Amino acid sequence: MAARKENSVPIACQAPNGRITRAQAAANRRSFPSFPSIPLHAKAEQKRAAQGKTKRGCSYETTSSSAAISAPQPKRRTVLRDVTNVSRANSNKNTAATKLQTRPSQRVGRTTSKNKQCAKKREEPALLLENMGPLSLQNVERNRDSACHEAFFEERNARDRPEASVSKTGDSPALDIVDIDKDNGNPQMCASYVVEIYSNLMASELMRRPSPNYLEGLQRDITKGMRGILIDWLVEVVSEEYKLVPDTLYLTVYLIDRFLSRNYIERQRLQLLGITSMLVASKYEEICAPRVEEFCFITDNTYTKAEVLKMEGQVVNDLGFHLSVPTTKTFLRRFLRAAQASRKTPSISLGFLANYLAELTLVDYGFLKFLPSVVAASAVFLARWTLDQSDLPWNRTLEHYTSYKSSDIQLCVSALWELQHNTSNCPLNAVREKYRHQKFECVANLTSPELHQSLFS
Repeated sequence: MAARKENSVPIACQAPNGRITRAQAAANRRSFPSFPSIPLHAKAEQKRAAQGKTKRGCSYETTSSSAAISAPQPKRRTVLRDVTNVSRANSNKNTAATKLQTRPSQRVGRTTSKNKQCAKKREEPALLLENMGPLSLQNVERNRDSACHEAFFEERNARDRPEASVSKTGDSPALDIVDIDKDNGNPQMCASYVVEIYSNLMASELMRRPSPNYLEGLQRDITKGMRGILIDWLVEVVSEEYKLVPDTLYLTVYLIDRFLSRNYIERQRLQLLGITSMLVASKYEEICAPRVEEFCFITDNTYTKAEVLKMEGQVVNDLGFHLSVPTTKTFLRRFLRAAQASRKTPSISLGFLANYLAELTLVDYGFLKFLPSVVAASAVFLARWTLDQSDLPWNRTLEHYTSYKSSDIQLCVSALWELQHNTSNCPLNAVREKYRHQKFECVANLTSPELHQSLFS
């Protein structure tokens, strides 16, 4: 029995491996009276005594108000000063005040004034932005464009300014103008903003124009006849062979003249420039452009594919890849619409004849001195005069939508009349043969009567 009691001591002192029942706990207390259990209230007193020795301890018997006063204050952090992108002068002016505001406060009483100063500082940028007004990308672009085109618009705006006078009938001059944009049924007509489109086009035609005298200046190996032969060949062989749209032909001639205005070229490479310009124009205007090999084929393989591609790179780099240029065809669509609206019955022959006269100017080097919009307006003027001499070829509707008076285009109309009658006996007849076909109602066979000075008054 003694041996079992001795062995029971270390077993009882060991940590229990499982759950201890109340009977086992009572048996342990009876077996070991020298290890009394510590009451819970005694443990709480020992814990409070230990906490009382620390500096940050507080008594549980204190009131809630005293506990709030003696509780440690939260650490106050410096408020970040505002870093909005204001002017350098304003930031330098407020440097000293900002430094004082960012210093940590030494007393609690000073935090209120510092918070007010910080809130005032945060409100300053908002007030500054309100005074500056809205600064959007659209306003910046608009200001830049207006500064760039101010010189271009000055003369045209003076011409577009409506007259304040009243007609003899007592009606306003605006009553004589037919609204060609009132029909909004066709979304392709862009009736909502077509006026802005053509205002921008009329400003764009003044920029990146070909030089009207590059053959007399830069080019020494090319003549007017060589240029005319090249364009006449492009109309006959290329344009008609591949059924290209007229816009491709107009853009081709523009690319040729623009490149020759800035780069010297020998006559042996003039045809290479012609087919390359039509290749670039076809890629821009056509749905299915001819391949490079086809352009080489129509020259009897005079030029290789590598030469055409090299010239293509030179052309587009010289243009700066600016291929969106207004041509005579661009304005002719708009002006013909105004001419048809001012007639009692629309005439198909009017459109064919105006396009015929406009394409005649492509071959003639002398028409480079006229703007594309002037050439288009002159073609409409002469076409109306050719088909009908009973009425004036120019009216207020055409004057409104072309922004030209009849006196403004008199010189171009006279030159176009001579070109229509072929007074110089030019042998280049590709355009004339094209419009002698029945599908164009043989408008090339028509001639207009002599022009009178009364038409331009």
